[in-house]
Order: sequence, then structure tokens, then C-alpha cells
Amino acid sequence: MRALGVLTKWTSPKTAASRKKGMVQALVGIAVLSVGLTVLPPLIGAFNLILATQIVAYALVAVSLQLLWGRAGQLSFGQAAFFGIGAYAYGYVSSRDSAGGWLAISLAVLIPGLIALLVGYFLFFGGIRGAYFSIVTLAFALITYQIAISWQSVTGGDSGLAGVNGLVLQFGAFAIDFSTGHGAYYLAMISLLLGLAIATAVRFSSFGLVLEAIREDENRAKLLGYNTSLYLMGTLALSAALAGLAGGTFAAVSFIAAPDMVGALLSLEILAWVAIGGRNYVAGALIGAAFMRVLNDQVSTVFQTSWPLIVGLVFIAVVLFFPIGIAGGINNVWRRMTYLTKPEAR
Repeated sequence: MRALGVLTKWTSPKTAASRKKGMVQALVGIAVLSVGLTVLPPLIGAFNLILATQIVAYALVAVSLQLLWGRAGQLSFGQAAFFGIGAYAYGYVSSRDSAGGWLAISLAVLIPGLIALLVGYFLFFGGIRGAYFSIVTLAFALITYQIAISWQSVTGGDSGLAGVNGLVLQFGAFAIDFSTGHGAYYLAMISLLLGLAIATAVRFSSFGLVLEAIREDENRAKLLGYNTSLYLMGTLALSAALAGLAGGTFAAVSFIAAPDMVGALLSLEILAWVAIGGRNYVAGALIGAAFMRVLNDQVSTVFQTSWPLIVGLVFIAVVLFFPIGIAGGINNVWRRMTYLTKPEAR
């Protein structure tokens, strides 16, 4: 009955207005974030800008997992595989044609999306859900890693792809070069903002509403006439395409595509970012990725040998004290403070 409750609740006139308000607030938040990210480079220096660029690129792949896990309820251990495939697709094309920017970044999005579409068809229409879906995605990540280190003529083997070029987009006689100066950072920023806009559009659309119903009770959603397998397959493809965009962006800003970009270890890191930030919130993916990457960087600098233990303890503490994630905890505090300011609460 929870699926029916979700659909009934969100289609009522009162809640429709609330959804519109939420959409506006989310877009305002994205606009504020874009301003903040735009003015950031001169404030943090060249060295910290490299870390900021990586964080912004990683944040996009976290957003892609939040779409699949937080919105549709399907936990993937293979998100890094799509991230890495996007990186390799971009790297392979750009290393052979430095002027093929549009083709390289397009393939970084399309190839992971199409692979996910194929994988999703066999999994979801084959009735694979929940823990079994997670296991299959983990196996997919392991297989992808093995291909990355074995297919040397394409991937470069253990050493990865060499000669990856930065992104240059041609508009006729005019070109935008994202490979020099602050260009790499702004490329990552634009990719992230695009991903956030897509995730927000899904969140407040009828498509996102059906995904919530599937997450709460898939059988009930089926009884209401929805082809749940088709919705889940589409979500996996969209999530993989965003992860591929993140991977292509990362390859363009770091000038490398390597096997560790497709491994299960990175998939677990991405999962941890989303869990810490709050899987039910798009903003949670951003918070989790930024928090953990900054923590890793700072702790590994001070505690060069014991930093993994410290990071692990922080992760456990966050999960214990913020079981719904940092964003969820902030949201609960905000709602409580808002309620206490109302006359009826006095």
C-alpha cells in the first residue's frame, strides 16, 4: 500500500504545489552553488584547485549513484565501472584525435549508457532485484577491471592510457579550450551542474514519482499498471550515462584513464560517499563526496600510515550518529527549528 500512498500523496493538489515549491528551491540551490563554484578558484590557490577539480568530478558520479540507489532503491556496487568506461572512452578517442572533443565526451556518455541499457534489460526483465542486483553489479565491476588490465591495445593495460588530451570543443571557427588555466575546473563544474539539473528534474517529475513508488513497493506499482522493469532499466541507463560523463570529465581534467577507475574499491568509496551524505538527498551526494575526499586528503597528509583507520572510524561515527546521512540530519534539524518558530508550537 505504500506505493499507492506515495502516488496518491504526490498527485494531490496540495502536494503538487509543494512539489513545485521544492523544485524552485532546488533550482535556486543549484544557482547558488554555481555562483559559489564559479568564484572559488581565485580564493583557494593553484594546489587546492586540483583537489577541488577532482572533488567536483567525483561528486557527479556520487549524484549518479544517488539517482539509482536513493531514488529507485537499487544498490549498485558497480558504479565505478561506468565511471571508468566513460574515462577510457574519452581517453581512447582524445589520445588519437586531440580535435575530437565532441566525439570523445559524447562517447564517454553514450557507451556506459548503452551498456547499462543492455545489462538492465537482462537483469530487470529477468526479475533480478535487491541483493542479487548488487552482487551482479559487483561482478560487473570485477569483469570490467579485468578487461581494463588485459586489453592492452585499447586500455594500455596496468599502466592505463597515455597521451590523454584535455577537452577542446569546436563551434565552427570558435573553440572553447578546457585544458588550460582554470578550464579543467570549470569543465568539471559544468558537468556537475548539468548532472544536478538532470537529477533534480527526475526528482520532481512523474518519472521520479513512479521510481519512489517502485522503491516503496514494486509489486503494488505493478498492480497500478506501471512497467517497473522498464522504469528501472531507464534509470540504470541514465545513472550510467551520468557516471560516464563524470569519468570522461575526470579523464579530461587529469589526463589519464587507469584501471583503478573501474575497480570495485572505487565503487565502494562512491557508495560510502552517498551513504554518509544521505542517499535520499541529491545534496547528500555532494556533501558526502566533498566531506570524504577532503577528509582523505587532510588525514593522509598528517597521518601518513594510519590514515585509513582514522577515515574508517570517522565513517563509522557518521553512520552511527547520522543514520540518514549528513544531509538528512541537517534537514531534520532545519524542520525542527522551523516548527519551533511557529505559533502553534509555543
